[in-house]
Amino acid sequence: MLSELDMVMNWFKNEPESAWQFDEIEFDDETRTVLSTTGLTLLDHTARMETGSGYHCYIPCQYLMYMLKIGPFVRLLDNYISVFEEIKKNMLPAEFEAMIESGTSNEQALVSLDIYSRSNFFWAFKDPRTRLEAKNLINTSSKTGKKSYRQSDDFVKSVLLASLPVPNVSSETLGTLILDLVRSQEKYDYLQRRYMPSLPYMFCVHDGDELLFRIMTTIGWSGQFDPLLGTDPDAEFVSWNDIDRAFLLRPSREPGNALYVQNPVHFSVPLEKYIFIRKGLLDTPDSLEKISVLVSGLWPRMTIRNREGKFFFESSARASVSGPRVTGGTNRIFYGAPGTGKSYRVHGEMSDGAEKIVTVFHPDTQHNDFVGALKPKMEKDEQGESSITYSFRPGPFTCALILAIARPDKKVCLIIEEINRASAAAVFGELFQLLDREPDGTSTYSINAADPDMIEYINTELDTMGCTPVDSLRIPSNMSLLATMNSSDQAVMPLDTAFKRRWNFEYLPIDFSKPELPQTEIVFSTNSGKYSVLWSDFAQIINDTLVECEIAEDRLIGPFFLDSKELENGEAAKAALGGKLFIYLWDDVLRHVGHQKIFASTFRTFGNLSSAFRNGMAVFSTAVENRLEGVGTPVDMNRDPQDVAS
Repeated sequence: MLSELDMVMNWFKNEPESAWQFDEIEFDDETRTVLSTTGLTLLDHTARMETGSGYHCYIPCQYLMYMLKIGPFVRLLDNYISVFEEIKKNMLPAEFEAMIESGTSNEQALVSLDIYSRSNFFWAFKDPRTRLEAKNLINTSSKTGKKSYRQSDDFVKSVLLASLPVPNVSSETLGTLILDLVRSQEKYDYLQRRYMPSLPYMFCVHDGDELLFRIMTTIGWSGQFDPLLGTDPDAEFVSWNDIDRAFLLRPSREPGNALYVQNPVHFSVPLEKYIFIRKGLLDTPDSLEKISVLVSGLWPRMTIRNREGKFFFESSARASVSGPRVTGGTNRIFYGAPGTGKSYRVHGEMSDGAEKIVTVFHPDTQHNDFVGALKPKMEKDEQGESSITYSFRPGPFTCALILAIARPDKKVCLIIEEINRASAAAVFGELFQLLDREPDGTSTYSINAADPDMIEYINTELDTMGCTPVDSLRIPSNMSLLATMNSSDQAVMPLDTAFKRRWNFEYLPIDFSKPELPQTEIVFSTNSGKYSVLWSDFAQIINDTLVECEIAEDRLIGPFFLDSKELENGEAAKAALGGKLFIYLWDDVLRHVGHQKIFASTFRTFGNLSSAFRNGMAVFSTAVENRLEGVGTPVDMNRDPQDVAS
């Protein structure tokens, strides 16, 4: 179907200035190979273009962005020109002009068109306003009055450039480049795949129906619409996957149904019907997502998004920024006794609504693990033979940094569990310099990365998301580093003073009053009988005893030392005590002050202690037993307890 020329031209002509704000793109070796036969010699960000007769010019990389933006329109113009070329074979220029003026013709190329397309064809060549005063297809000599046909490509370039915000001085070179690349399907597909993320968007409107009308109309120009419609000539409605009655089919160009967009998006030649799209298909997030997925099957790597009251059709790889830049990035370490909820705090409240990248430090963690490094991988060559290549594999810091740069409107948290189980200063290396922060959370200083492969990888990833490349490293204001540490672990390494000075430390106290703590009862045996004791009371008895032994606070027991699953019932809690808490006390906490401070002195090995506890025997010291009996409830052995373990 030949859509109204002036309508489509105004899609582009009326775009705001922001639609034409193109970032600088970089040409890589693959792009040079793909475009090697086009007369273009690609440099890093510019190209030398041979223009014929020994002439050449240098063009900026942004010319390719114009091509990607206006490229779909070329399909429609070529459809117009294909009709014109058929008529031209049988008609002199003066006859063609007379036919256009009359608005009627028996030419087969026109008769075979639907009524709407035929009308649009006549108006496109009759009224210069419908083509925004672009050139006519007929040249008239000012001296002789003789009429001649203009070159078709000259006409097409004139219409294209009338739709673009570029001066006439750039017209010939830019127009030629656009036509050459769009008409080479292989090259056009490659450039779309490689550089479309750098385009701000293809379409942007306030109305969802208008956006979908533009998308589906454009898809129709490329001949992809008919397979969606089936083959039933009597069908009045056609569903699109599970979108009921998405399309209305009518023999006339009026839908006659207020539920559908007024103008047709396509004319099906096999069905001899105009196709109209149902209104409201982008009104809800769920339906928008469904339509976006369906459209991406017809226009690969593109997506529909709704942000700030506008509907965008843009590259799916382009970062979706939907709000102002997030500030307040921080470096914070949470510390406290085991079970005080350090990880819970970091993964919950502190990073709520954020994009999270999580890593765990251990004694063997190195700088390359944290940042990334060149590593080998197996690939198959063109002959199918396996070979070893090297590529940069990012570490968690690099992944978080890319995400934060690409999504300035999104809070990004790099979570480091057990930060002091590795040599933190060595793992951070040169990144240490980035930890100083401005009031908004941005790094005070930037650094030039020692590893050029890292910068290259970051910029490649940013480029695919349509983001400006970087030449140095700086933590953005929306990226926080959140870490946990427990200085009581045996394998910890000290943090040096300079490193600690760049972090905020938050101590999590031992608090058994938290409402989310399960009120699980556990039955313990003493030499006086059996007593049911709440988990919180038992843990505090252990802590009080340890404090009397002058055990440091960070080696005490937090309320969440046992998790909710382990505290699900008394039996589960008792199993967790013997297999988790007791071994922590025996091996780590009591090794220097004596096991008899908590456990009965009769136990010389942990194995004997564990076996006795499993068999329901008394295992605690007299001091601990006295405290258990003081807070516990005696268990009547003649009843069958339901919720406690014996």
